[in-house]
Amino acid sequence: MTGYYLDTSVALRILFHHSQAAAEWFDGITTNPNEFIVSSRILRTEMTRALRRTSQPLERRSEVLDYVGTLPVDHAVLQEAEALVPHVKTLDAIHLASALRSGLEDAVIATHDRNMINVAGQLGFSVHDPVTDDPGRT
Repeated sequence: MTGYYLDTSVALRILFHHSQAAAEWFDGITTNPNEFIVSSRILRTEMTRALRRTSQPLERRSEVLDYVGTLPVDHAVLQEAEALVPHVKTLDAIHLASALRSGLEDAVIATHDRNMINVAGQLGFSVHDPVTDDPGRT
């Protein structure tokens, strides 16, 4: 079974229909019983802020979130985020810490953010960019 960790850089492109490749990847994963997607609870907050910024209904979050397992942001995740040495933005650090603490073996980070790709690789994760559908990043 393959587990993917969904980063906001991909989730928002799916939600706002900015990437056909990412939408097709997401649909393929969510209909495959041998694959699943998880993300940090922070994803819901980031999606909420993006929908508010664009004056769209918050119910649209369910287009993505209904298919994503949510990992809580707790003290241990925040400590893990603080302990990351490579430079990464705060919310990205929380995402990476969530992936590290998820307990998923061989989790693949699904991100379109170049820095996240680099840092996730440094942390030992496999990475896939479904926006560009770059198979060289898996």
